[in-house]
Amino acid sequence: MLFVTVAFFMATLFIGGAQTVQGQVPQGLSFMAAGLFAFWAGSSLKLAVFAPSAPPRRVGVIMAVVLIATALAVTLLSGVHFDAYGHDMPGYAWVLAGLIGGIMGTKRRRYIVPPEAQA
Repeated sequence: MLFVTVAFFMATLFIGGAQTVQGQVPQGLSFMAAGLFAFWAGSSLKLAVFAPSAPPRRVGVIMAVVLIATALAVTLLSGVHFDAYGHDMPGYAWVLAGLIGGIMGTKRRRYIVPPEAQA
């Protein structure tokens, strides 16, 4: 799980940094921000799935929806594209990769419920 997280963030920094160095500063920064928001969305979605009760699940899903919408808006408004093995990819493809990376890179947490809350 740590490998997925480190690999995703390194790729995000390298691709976004390369775009920034090549003079596409808004696109490079939006690529890095969208990757971060998408990873957070995937992480909150996974944690919401394993939440012990309905209120934390709702909050996790709402957080995931807001973060993924923000990531998509950032990439679509900036018009960011990146090169993936010779193929020109739109920015929302990296948002999807970040969502998957967040789901795969987050550990399943066991929630500890106090005994008085179980009754």
